[in-house]
Amino acid sequence: MPLEGHWERVNTPLRELTGRERHLAWAIGGLITLAGVVTVIVLIVTSSPSAAPGCIRVDLPSTMGGGTPELCGGAARSFCASPVAHQRPLESTALPKCRYAGYD
Repeated sequence: MPLEGHWERVNTPLRELTGRERHLAWAIGGLITLAGVVTVIVLIVTSSPSAAPGCIRVDLPSTMGGGTPELCGGAARSFCASPVAHQRPLESTALPKCRYAGYD
């Protein structure tokens, strides 16, 4: 059986926020919004450019992290023909780039 007046006691705030607390909440919300906008702008501006014509840029994993070399001309042709490019995990990322550049 519900207690009389229980809902009101549970859902009534202990006190109202002061003007200073409301201003602080708005300032924190504004800073969070500003940080989000700055993050989006930085991500858009610093995106990596596409590879030059006749070149491929491949993400190569290694035990120490990895790298993203840009291979052009003969180096790209030899990489695309190598068995490494046709094995997992590179086959799903490197081969489409090789085909797009015309090395397959």
